[in-house]
Amino acid sequence: MASPLFELSADMRTTAEKRRRSSRPHLRSAREAVPMPDPAPTTPSRDPWQDSAPLLTGMDEVGAGLLDSLDAMQRVAASAGPGPLLVNASPGTGKTHLLIRRVAYLVQELGVPAAQCLVLAASTAGAARIRRELGALLGGEAAAITVAEFDDFAGEAPPELGHLFIDDLPVMPMRLYRRLMEHRGAEADVTATGDPDSALREGGPAAFGAFAERFSHAHVVRLSRNHRSPAAVLVAASQVIEPISRVPGRLTQPQRPALEGSGIGRCYAVDDEDEKRFVERLTDRLAELGVDDDELAVIGPGGISVAEAADEEYRVVCLTGMTAEAWPNTPEARRELYVALSRTRDLAYVSHTGEGSPLLAEVDQGLFSPFGMVPVTRSGPEQPRLL
Repeated sequence: MASPLFELSADMRTTAEKRRRSSRPHLRSAREAVPMPDPAPTTPSRDPWQDSAPLLTGMDEVGAGLLDSLDAMQRVAASAGPGPLLVNASPGTGKTHLLIRRVAYLVQELGVPAAQCLVLAASTAGAARIRRELGALLGGEAAAITVAEFDDFAGEAPPELGHLFIDDLPVMPMRLYRRLMEHRGAEADVTATGDPDSALREGGPAAFGAFAERFSHAHVVRLSRNHRSPAAVLVAASQVIEPISRVPGRLTQPQRPALEGSGIGRCYAVDDEDEKRFVERLTDRLAELGVDDDELAVIGPGGISVAEAADEEYRVVCLTGMTAEAWPNTPEARRELYVALSRTRDLAYVSHTGEGSPLLAEVDQGLFSPFGMVPVTRSGPEQPRLL
């Protein structure tokens, strides 16, 4: 075989290959300082339940007055006759709002004795809200209704009343659930609400599954209209929970207009101190705009935990320390992020140092409003260099 006219040495071949690579387009990573956008929370007087949806045809007279603020599917559930009823729906779809009005409807319209009603909530705040709203709906008759929280019966048996209403069933301890069901038959009047995906406790939504088995013939209502969160937050939460959802095929639609509210603010902090300064700036600015301290939840280092915020609703939620180490791609972290995002009715923020949690990469990036030292990728060919 004829030999080539000339042959490059190994060193020359390496240099030539570098030249070829250097003439190709390449990516250069950099960071660009972007100021925090001015928060734009909605007015505190806004009541999402006053913007109720059109009623089902023929349902106008059912529970007139008591059920006026319910949308079509909520009204169907609230006005159902006594018997086992399960309301399966995600946060913000009005489960508690519906439950309260169902109690009032059964008492006032169907003659259920108020003294035979036991209403249980997962938290002190939840129980307080139920008492307050039942009082507004039923007046003095509401005083005969027993309203309590799960922890009230940690060491004693609950009263055996004939009409049971449970808010947030998936987080109910199984010990309490068994006590409640001990003397109830298959046709018992039990109404339960909850979202299995929101159960953060070890063991998952055991009581929710037990209810479905015990009352396999129960009327089941799924609520699909979210009345709480802006569309961007709702979509992000759905994308986070979808791969591990305990309710396959769940569809949640935003009731609020698609353009209402901004995207999720994402702060790229230089270090921990920079992140703290962001939270301080945000807190001060929100205060200037009329957001009270108890209307802002700062979740993460120096703030509260997701579990502490899970039973509340806030105008603004800010999740700090969302690093890959603190928020790995695990089912537990996914559920916590899903629950945390679902707590807001106005604005949501996330902040982190470094690249951030891998869960953030699974959210449509167009839903974020990035600021801080934001990563910027630029492309272009390098200038060729002579040997």
